[in-house]
Amino acid sequence: MNSKVLLVGFPNSGKSSLFNILSGQRRKVTNYSGITVDAAQGDLLSNDQYDNKVKIVDLPGMYNLVPTSIDEGVSLNSLLNLTSDVSYNLVALVVDIERFESSMSLCLALKDLIGDKLVLIINKDDKKVITNEQRKLIEKETGLKALTTSSKKSNVREIDRFIRDSIKEEVALTGKVTLSKECLEYIPDYKDIPQVIVEEDQKIVLDQVNQYHKRAREIVEKIVRPDSKRVEVTRKLDKLLVHPLWGSIIFVIIFYLIFNSIYEWAGPLMDSVDSLVGLLGDWASSVLPDGYLKSLVVDGVIAGVGGVIIFAPQIGILFFLLSLLEQSGYISRAAVLSDRVMSIFGLNGKAFLPYLSGFACSIPGIMAARTIPSKKERVATIMTIPMITCSARLPVYILLIGTFVPKEKVFGFLNSQALSFFFLYFLGSFFALFMALIFRLTYFKGETSSFFIDLPLYQRPRLRIALGTALQKVKFFCKKAGTIILVLSIGIWFASTFPRLNPSEVLNKDPEVVASLQLQNSFMGRIGKTIEPVLKPIGMDWKMGVGLLVAFGARELFVSTMGTIYALGEVDEESSTLRERLKLEKDEVTGEPKFNLAVAWSILIFFVFSLQCTSTLAILRRELGNWKQPIFAFTYMGVLAWVGSFIAYNLLS
Repeated sequence: MNSKVLLVGFPNSGKSSLFNILSGQRRKVTNYSGITVDAAQGDLLSNDQYDNKVKIVDLPGMYNLVPTSIDEGVSLNSLLNLTSDVSYNLVALVVDIERFESSMSLCLALKDLIGDKLVLIINKDDKKVITNEQRKLIEKETGLKALTTSSKKSNVREIDRFIRDSIKEEVALTGKVTLSKECLEYIPDYKDIPQVIVEEDQKIVLDQVNQYHKRAREIVEKIVRPDSKRVEVTRKLDKLLVHPLWGSIIFVIIFYLIFNSIYEWAGPLMDSVDSLVGLLGDWASSVLPDGYLKSLVVDGVIAGVGGVIIFAPQIGILFFLLSLLEQSGYISRAAVLSDRVMSIFGLNGKAFLPYLSGFACSIPGIMAARTIPSKKERVATIMTIPMITCSARLPVYILLIGTFVPKEKVFGFLNSQALSFFFLYFLGSFFALFMALIFRLTYFKGETSSFFIDLPLYQRPRLRIALGTALQKVKFFCKKAGTIILVLSIGIWFASTFPRLNPSEVLNKDPEVVASLQLQNSFMGRIGKTIEPVLKPIGMDWKMGVGLLVAFGARELFVSTMGTIYALGEVDEESSTLRERLKLEKDEVTGEPKFNLAVAWSILIFFVFSLQCTSTLAILRRELGNWKQPIFAFTYMGVLAWVGSFIAYNLLS
């Protein structure tokens, strides 16, 4: 016999932790960023002891049965048996004791839909807030079996036994769910089942939700009182942290410290990764015979993938710190504060975290947009996130600002180079929001959705969870580097290596000069020369064009490509030889310096706006489900990049 049990509950209710201890799998335990939008499945660890093999499914967090996000849509689809041919046997609602009233509202809605095939697992009961008498009262008031436990100090056998004893035959839906038209995009197959009632008047749907809340409040008042001390502490902190003025100042300080920490802490780790990649390249170079295979492995695979994974420490540190904030309860408050700004651009506060994630990498930022309720707002957010300055742009910024922006004091105390960095970050962020507003007023026109978010009580974050979150993000990032970037690196290597020069053309020449001549003669060099007429109005030549083309594989490859073109061998953004070579490069016609402040800013502005990341395009295709919108995003950002570079070049020339 095989059975299936669905785990449902609020985001951050401890549901995923229970899934981990019951199945032995590792799972991110906080759902706000949308990473757990796909349901995870696992087998109970005790299956080898019983004939009945039980599979448990950890569904994304949901607040009620009226979906306003992809997360809640996935869960409702599963509850309505729209996502699998195999029906489930039991639903276990993980009740967060800290949000007991809201959880009981979800409980009542679920019971009306599936009947008594629902059980309650009351979580986070570390301090025995719920006594045995109160648990029995909960069972009496709800008519459902209940178990109190803690995912921190859980008795796995007790939970396992509770679930197994509650399993009966497959669930036959006994009730119905009433939804507004706005919810139907999250359950596309609703027409096939009679359990869904579509209501034209959204007010009727909201009234039904309010009725569940009212009934839940009546039950809770008979059973338990909240932790008055923690409630009071939360109330006092929120007076400061959610205050329009002081809360906003604290918000800016916190996230400034986060991003400052990223660059302070990640530096040594990135150097270590870079050294390891260099050692791996040296080893491969020493054991492989000279030829195309050696060039492919060393110059294509190792150099290409290594140039991307060097940013893994920054991503890990960012999400480690964000996880600490999320667990503490502050991220929800930050979303509330940012809602006031986001609403100006036609978005709600849930767009805050996707944009924030984009500073590390566009890919997790685009994935995090799944929690945005409105489809139009979600797509508008996704289509603009790539303009947020990510880590991959930094090598280009460091090289060009460090080389061509004079290190001077502005107003006597501000560093001109630091201001240049700030301006580039600000420009990308501002235009991301500005374009979101344009989209919301035109193609994705519609009213800004109401912003609802759960404000949990403040709590002490756990380092183990934060480390697990960071490792998961780094793993995903490196997996991306090992697939899409690997294929792309091989493609770039091929385009940069063929066709080969005649032996007579490279006779008695240094290896660096040979590499430069080969790149000029390659497919990549020829394409660069073909597009040179388009680049001339923005101050660039074919060599810079080749750098831009290679940067579509990974933006940071622009720096190493410049080193190859100018026959300098292996370089990075700090290389003095590359910086001096750029300064000395002369225009063959006029004799004037090819690189100057105007050209440098033209390239910088181009990198701010352009969508130079094949991996991001692939994620856009996966999230949007078509190629039309990713191609449109690539096109409009390319136009913005060219126009912005044209303006910058002509203003500074």
